Amino acid sequence: MTNTEGMKISQPQITAQDSNAEYIHIIEDKEVWFIDYIIGIAFKTPIDFRTINRYGIGLLESGRSYTELYDFKDFQDYMEEKVGQEIDMESSIDTVTKLEKDDKRIVFHPHRKGV
Repeated sequence: MTNTEGMKISQPQITAQDSNAEYIHIIEDKEVWFIDYIIGIAFKTPIDFRTINRYGIGLLESGRSYTELYDFKDFQDYMEEKVGQEIDMESSIDTVTKLEKDDKRIVFHPHRKGV
């Protein structure tokens, strides 16, 4: 079962719909993404969803609001609906090993108000 609208986690703070940026937790991949709608970029963060050790805090325990989606396809659909355009993921290739790096990002062109 997929959920393209996402499941908004209720926390007593500014919600993603009220802000210009938001966190997304992708359940299947156990990834946390950050989306900035002003500059038009989304990228995978080094943040864990749950706190693993005493040296860092996870998104769940941080108190920040986030949207939870099942898989990357749901994430892509969610992004396309939010920004009103097709979304493609980018990553770079290591020049020595020729392998894809784990630096996924999405770049999009935000709509300018008043233009």
